[in-house]
Amino acid sequence: MRVFGNVTHLCKYYNYFYIFVLVVTMLCYTPGRIVYAHQEEPNVEITDIGSFIDAMGIKNIVGTVENNGDVPVQTAIGINATTGDGNAAPALVTEPYSKVIYPYSEVPFKVKVSPELKPVGKPFAYQARNVNIPHYDVIRLNYTNAPIQNGSLIGSVKNIASFDVYDLTIYASAHTQNGSQVDSVKSHLIPVLRSGEKIMFIVSPDPAVRSKVSFYSCFGVDFSTTNMKIKIGENRFITSNMTGLATISNINADPSTGSILIDIDNQYPVPGPLTLKIPQTFSSPTIFVTMDGTLYKNAVTMMKGDTYVDLIIPAGKHEVTVSGIG
Repeated sequence: MRVFGNVTHLCKYYNYFYIFVLVVTMLCYTPGRIVYAHQEEPNVEITDIGSFIDAMGIKNIVGTVENNGDVPVQTAIGINATTGDGNAAPALVTEPYSKVIYPYSEVPFKVKVSPELKPVGKPFAYQARNVNIPHYDVIRLNYTNAPIQNGSLIGSVKNIASFDVYDLTIYASAHTQNGSQVDSVKSHLIPVLRSGEKIMFIVSPDPAVRSKVSFYSCFGVDFSTTNMKIKIGENRFITSNMTGLATISNINADPSTGSILIDIDNQYPVPGPLTLKIPQTFSSPTIFVTMDGTLYKNAVTMMKGDTYVDLIIPAGKHEVTVSGIG
């Protein structure tokens, strides 16, 4: 078996700086002068295009979409089509197998074209846009690239985070012996993968092409990154949302001290802001904020019943601790 680490985007992995927020959710801002890459248009490319007809007579157009830019991208995949009488039909639009395509990575897709329509031209990126969505380095996959006899591939997935992950799928590209992409595959939806839990997964190609599959590549995972529950005590949680451009490897809560530890890696050469909003529900007489063991006395302010924490995160790896939450 082959073990892979940073698997949110395995084909062309890149880490990004992002910003964490707490509010019973955490909210943050990113000034334009800091995230200079956002001034550029999304740089995406469609590659490895292939197609096949399935048992229902539906044409399946497969491929991968690459993000060749410096920031995460969201995009749909479109293809033009005509009706049986030659008239233009509305463009067929589908989502790639991951909601976010991180810098210098790629994600497979599949567009289905009904027998009543004829595709025109090649697939294209539809409404691509840069986004401030972080990479969670919390999922580990264990698998081999070679399929079993029926063309499927079986592996394991583990959540190494201190919080549960919801709506998880594992995706990959299926290839023929000569390297051509013949299908795009993904696992069944895993509603929740608990902290520390490890389960098996399977991805299978369409029966029409499974005999052609020789190996898989471009494994990755997609899961919900909104309203993530961080446990801070018995039946007590903080719901967190993150935005920005960095890698957070974990968020650990210590109920005995009412603190949260955020492991953050700013891999950009410029500092980036971190803003935490702690709602009144978790108010405390005193909230302390440290980064790498240094106390930041001026980082905490009160406004309209909420506590705000504002930090500038230098380049590199850091530990941010917020104590006295409750």
